[in-house]
Amino acid sequence: MKIQTSIAAGFCAIAITTLIAGCGGSDNSNNGPRIVSTISVPNSASPPFNFDISYADSGKYYLADRNNTSVDVVDTKTNTLIAQIKGPYAGIGATSNASGPDGLVGIPGTNTIYVGDVNSVKVLDVGAQQVTKTIPISTSGSRVDEGCYDPDDKLIMFASPGDSPPFVTFISTTTQAVVSKLTFTGSSGLEACAYDPKNKNFIINNDGTTANPEGEVNIIPAAAVVAGAPAVTRVFPLGHCSPTGLDLGPNNDMVVGCDPLPGNPLITLILDRTSGATLATVPFGGVDQIAYDSATNRYVLPARHYQTNNIAAASNFVPTLGLVDASSRSIITTLAIGNNAHSVAVDSATGQAYLPFAPGVAAFPNGGIQVVTIH
Repeated sequence: MKIQTSIAAGFCAIAITTLIAGCGGSDNSNNGPRIVSTISVPNSASPPFNFDISYADSGKYYLADRNNTSVDVVDTKTNTLIAQIKGPYAGIGATSNASGPDGLVGIPGTNTIYVGDVNSVKVLDVGAQQVTKTIPISTSGSRVDEGCYDPDDKLIMFASPGDSPPFVTFISTTTQAVVSKLTFTGSSGLEACAYDPKNKNFIINNDGTTANPEGEVNIIPAAAVVAGAPAVTRVFPLGHCSPTGLDLGPNNDMVVGCDPLPGNPLITLILDRTSGATLATVPFGGVDQIAYDSATNRYVLPARHYQTNNIAAASNFVPTLGLVDASSRSIITTLAIGNNAHSVAVDSATGQAYLPFAPGVAAFPNGGIQVVTIH
């Protein structure tokens, strides 16, 4: 998750009472993708709602909430906030890199979520609503950010993008202990990751290297991690992408979200995750966390830095949600969303995506969590 030095609000004139998807939106019916609810979060207005990664499982949506130093819990059947599980977490720091909680990695079907925080990973029991263990990662004062889970080997990989050089940490979910680390010498930062069960690899977005200054995808075989010698064995250059989010799609596809430098086209890339070949370049971008929903076969792309001319810029954003059909690899529709909406998780059972947002867009002024049906 990229560190932002400032947040620029978009200025869409939309009537919040009717929740019409204007300003880049194309589906205003009651049958297509649309905003169905907005969930308020305590203290989201002052200071502005500050949040990070989210996760959904077993009828619950979880959000890393820095204002309240908690992991917030939403019931996805009723779309109500039912708990705020306190840390201790770092809260809102001087920068995003000094703030927490950050990344959330859940073990599906269990009560356990691993929570990235400054200098550590916290093990959270959502049933007991308490942190049960703190796993030290560093003493640098930097956050442990995004992560991904390998159910085959019972491993979690977490990125520490703000350290110099950045590195990843592998944690055993059996022992809840660090088993190894991998340093990315020459990298300008690390972003989202995914575990590929088909090819038995960890996949991670690398912000930039000398060879690929605007980003690349790195492949780390799980077998190498298990053997105690984690290493990057393949590199997929991404061109003018500046990668952020990443998820696995159908077949052998993977989707890479891009948040390009100003002046470059706003794009999302769909790659073959074995060869790295580009299967599609979708003309939509400015995203951070992204998600694939297998039930609808759609990619969900909240673009906080979207521009109506589809060229990246440094300000005057028009936050927009893009839905992409994973079969045709093309955009289905777009919807206007709230300011700084950069985090997303999908509850497949209800067909709903959850998008936390900050104050700043006139139509969505107070901050909270938007609920969007993606059918």
